[in-house]
Amino acid sequence: MKFLLKLVFAGGVISSVAAAPNNDAGSMAMPADSVNLESSIASDLNGSYEIRNPYAESADESFTIAAKTAAPLATRVSCGGRTWTHGEYLGKTGDGQPVYTQITDNRVYLNWNGRVPDNIWILYHLQEGTFPVNSANDALINGCVNPVDPSTAPVNLLGSSGGQITCNGVIMPDGNRLGVFVGSTGNTYQFIKYVNGLLRVMIKQGENDTRTDNYYMGLLVETIQGSGGSYLDPQWRGVLTPEMVNGCFWPTAPKTATPLPDNNCASGPAISNVSNISQTALTVSFTGSGVTSLKWRIKSSGTEVRSGTTNDFGSATSTSISYSSLAPGNYTLEIEGNNCSSAVSSRAFTINEPVVVVPDCQNGPSVTSITSITPSSATINYGGTNLHVFSWRILDGSNFAVGSGKTGTLTSNTANLTFSYLQNGTYTFELKAEDCKAASVVTKSFSISSTDTRTACTRGPSLQSIVSSGETGLQFLFDGDNVFAIDWKVKKDGVLLRQNRVAPTSNTPTIGYNTLATGAYTLEIQGGNCKSPTSTIAFGVNVPLPIYISNFEGKSVEKGVELTWNVVEEKDGKEFEVLRFDDRMQNEEVLGKVALTDQRIGKYSFLDKNPLLGTNYYQLKQIDIDGTYTRSKIVAVKPALISGTVIAPNPAQEYVNVQFSSRTAGTSEVTIYNIAGQPVGSSTIAISEGSNNHRINVKKLGSGHYFMKINHGGEATKLRFIKAE
Repeated sequence: MKFLLKLVFAGGVISSVAAAPNNDAGSMAMPADSVNLESSIASDLNGSYEIRNPYAESADESFTIAAKTAAPLATRVSCGGRTWTHGEYLGKTGDGQPVYTQITDNRVYLNWNGRVPDNIWILYHLQEGTFPVNSANDALINGCVNPVDPSTAPVNLLGSSGGQITCNGVIMPDGNRLGVFVGSTGNTYQFIKYVNGLLRVMIKQGENDTRTDNYYMGLLVETIQGSGGSYLDPQWRGVLTPEMVNGCFWPTAPKTATPLPDNNCASGPAISNVSNISQTALTVSFTGSGVTSLKWRIKSSGTEVRSGTTNDFGSATSTSISYSSLAPGNYTLEIEGNNCSSAVSSRAFTINEPVVVVPDCQNGPSVTSITSITPSSATINYGGTNLHVFSWRILDGSNFAVGSGKTGTLTSNTANLTFSYLQNGTYTFELKAEDCKAASVVTKSFSISSTDTRTACTRGPSLQSIVSSGETGLQFLFDGDNVFAIDWKVKKDGVLLRQNRVAPTSNTPTIGYNTLATGAYTLEIQGGNCKSPTSTIAFGVNVPLPIYISNFEGKSVEKGVELTWNVVEEKDGKEFEVLRFDDRMQNEEVLGKVALTDQRIGKYSFLDKNPLLGTNYYQLKQIDIDGTYTRSKIVAVKPALISGTVIAPNPAQEYVNVQFSSRTAGTSEVTIYNIAGQPVGSSTIAISEGSNNHRINVKKLGSGHYFMKINHGGEATKLRFIKAE
């Protein structure tokens, strides 16, 4: 009996195949080219499929094809020693946009308010400080977090056909050349390359580049646009678009993570009680089973203020949680399983004002005498049997504090204090007991009457930047020589609020002060052990970062070094200062300013027309309208010594003129090579700084293709020309 064997896919008839006669009830004769029918059909369908053979049941039933059910992708992965959970709240950026973890194909991405950003370093700008800036987090973010790629782009144009990758329906043949980017130092050839099933752009930098693993897609859009004479190969002109580049090609090899099983907790945990509450710890009791460690969060008015995980507590149903000190007030504790997945359980709790028993001061306090007085130091002799810690202020005639501080634990009734340099006059020293209770502060007057014998500082101190700032202290970077003491002042709108002296042990000292309110301030410093002009810089306390940028890059161009960056978000931003450091990362120099455009968001650029010799390091200072700022990452660019090379006539008969610009003068060697790479002639030319024009005699060369290489200052510039008869 003959019958039709129907292949059915997704409810539609794909094709009909005539089957061989059923000659034997226990076996079926199949033609030789039908042995691998199942695998060939699956291959034609370009996917992973399961084909059900009905002959074991009934010869009158159809073959059916269904997509194989893939194992579900993990929602939890491990990378860099950290567990990343899909949908995990990481914090919010300065403009209030939330950032979550997104797990796609077992890879870690960021979900920044509904989109995957290409700038993974926004993790360093979360208001909650989830990822402090340090080398460990550098390695974690760089090794685990992926920028946007075709799998997470708004439009994914990838597909497949007959075993080949398609982009927007166009077949992208492996190894096919896309086009040529024409640069100032030579041509870059770009090819399609399949790498581990992904579409990448492989480049060859010059015709003699034999590498097959050099991937970079940053030039492809400019090649499509024809920048600087760049061009697509004929088969791609009018076909390949920038949208296809961004929707199909992978910018980097994806960073993979280890999938973790979604291990659901047997039950709970559900908070039953919160006890032993203090400003730094509490005990949580819960119901549930299979829970051996917890994730926890403490929130204030819905904002997360503390978080962490507990150690493994085995079968216990209560555990202690420690955290950085919290102010008295009302909070909410949230817990969920850490060793297993669970819902979140929450419970409100209150931290009460701590009850501290402070003993009464005995036999004091009193200031018995002030000795060894200089304009910036004094020795305080005080009375008090159980007084070992005191805070102090120095008040001028108007009772303004011109110096303040707090001692460590003293072992005698003498304290040596230092303070900002004071002018001649009469002052009041004020002492307040800290480790015993006194009815009031005690005071004593003293006078300063001396000649300022300090010499001028050798260099500095000059403020370079604010490393970090907060309500009760900040860290700053300064430059200077033989500066062993720095007098500092904090001002707001020109009004002095805080001042004191710090003895720096490095060029990034930390200073402390009484709490400052949220706002913009100015730090002012000058020499303490030596005399110097004042140096000032603005800083903010709890002020959001003004501008968010991405893709800050620098490249050598004919006219110097071109810097480009994209502004992706901004709020009350004002401008950029472009900073440059030398090849030792020293000598910061402000090259210029770039104001935000009316459109605010978009691409910005700056041209350094006179870069330094060697490697130049560039940084952007992103400045807010109130003077606060943040700094970008630093990019390194080593400009070419020779740029703007032109060779003419080409083809040549008797000579070629070589025109170029050089950043240095010197004697250089010019070598001519044939197409096989063999040297066929050389000469020496004198290069002057600036424009150069040299005539090279090629009359004796045979007709054909040649390369000319100019070696200057350790760099080689290669030019191609044709010799004609």
